[in-house]
Amino acid sequence: MSDDGREVIETREFVPIPDETKPGWVKTQGGQMSPQYIAYLQQIIAGKVEESGPVPEMDPEIVSMAEELAVIHLPEWLNPLGRKLAEPTVTSMKQAIRVAEYLHKRGWRAHPEHEQIRWLPTPGGMPGPYDTGLHIERNEDGSWPEDPDPERFWDIEAIEVRQLPNGKWGAAHPRGIGFEATTKSEAYAGLVNKIREKIEEATNG
Repeated sequence: MSDDGREVIETREFVPIPDETKPGWVKTQGGQMSPQYIAYLQQIIAGKVEESGPVPEMDPEIVSMAEELAVIHLPEWLNPLGRKLAEPTVTSMKQAIRVAEYLHKRGWRAHPEHEQIRWLPTPGGMPGPYDTGLHIERNEDGSWPEDPDPERFWDIEAIEVRQLPNGKWGAAHPRGIGFEATTKSEAYAGLVNKIREKIEEATNG
């Protein structure tokens, strides 16, 4: 039992290895720790980390830009002749807030009137930021179309079926769901049923 009443399950002692090339630094399995970082860890252990004070509010335009940069949904990539160069994908950017703040200071701003495409998440689809979703374009009159029919997202023609190393058959849809069965037809039918459930879920809300 520790002095503060907490139960001690196991005690381990780590012996720091001084870095002879840098006075005050310590070697670890993951790299090196500076004297400042060591002092910070000691403050955390002792419960003496000073309050940093209230965090100032950030410009909403910077926050919006950072959200766009943190997770970027890219549509399929076509060359000028219409040949597909890449499938839809999702990428992310580290330090999105820092980059957004920098670009904002450089004068970059969002101009909705120039927006040509929008990304929509898959209805009833895989939760999380790595959903490839679907991109829509403006109508000829400049307005945006209503949300597409869920069957456009869950197109059964996109199902791929292949035999797995264990001998079973696996059916997979690019939107992140699959189904395994002993036969190819069962795997396909099983996934079609799951897609039907997704469509009903999205349609009925």
